Amino acid sequence: MNNEKPYVPIEHRPLLGVTEAEALTGIPAKIIRANIRSGRLAARMADSTTMRIRRTDLDEWLDLLPAWHA
Repeated sequence: MNNEKPYVPIEHRPLLGVTEAEALTGIPAKIIRANIRSGRLAARMADSTTMRIRRTDLDEWLDLLPAWHA
């Protein structure tokens, strides 16, 4: 019996950890955590210590980031 979890690429996962969100977006984890603490990015607790970000919340937060103008 195979007890290994099936591999799902991060771009297809509905929930992401902070490091996965960092890998997907290129935004440093410390900025992602700061936005979670400030309430600008929603996160959920999967248990007492595991924070997860819904992909939909991450996408909405990315859409709200200000545009850069030269």
